[in-house]
Amino acid sequence: MVTLEMNLNILTRDLSLYLENQVKVGILGSGVGLSLVLGFSAAYAFYYLSVVAKKPQLITGGEKLCHFLKAHCPVVSETYYPTFWCWEGRIQTLIRPFITAKPWVEYRNELIKTADGGQISLDWFDNDDNAHYPDVATRPTILLLPGLTGTSRESYILHMIKQSEELGYR
Repeated sequence: MVTLEMNLNILTRDLSLYLENQVKVGILGSGVGLSLVLGFSAAYAFYYLSVVAKKPQLITGGEKLCHFLKAHCPVVSETYYPTFWCWEGRIQTLIRPFITAKPWVEYRNELIKTADGGQISLDWFDNDDNAHYPDVATRPTILLLPGLTGTSRESYILHMIKQSEELGYR
């Protein structure tokens, strides 16, 4: 009876020492926590590369436009890798109000009156001071269309303008 009680005391003491050491190390210091983190990271990387990152699907009225786009816009044939931490459109919509940095962009406005009495307002960013394409006739033009209720002053449009400015586009 005494040996059983002594063995139980030794076992309890050893168990409490083991648990104290594990708590000091933390969950990531133990093999289990590190394995979980590495396992989830590997699973997310596999999911991202196999499901999220993909080539865009071109839907055109005919083969002629599809061939034109592939010949003149090579990006439509490349794999698109969205932001790894916020790749889904609905999540981007929820996070967007918290990312509010708006760079300054000066536009030139052009108002076009249509035959039916309507009007179209175009905001041009000319990018006259670029070294990539000093000749206006050779300067590439990018058309950016904001969402249904958006304007050319939306932060995501302003950031795209700034990135296209660095590339020399208007």
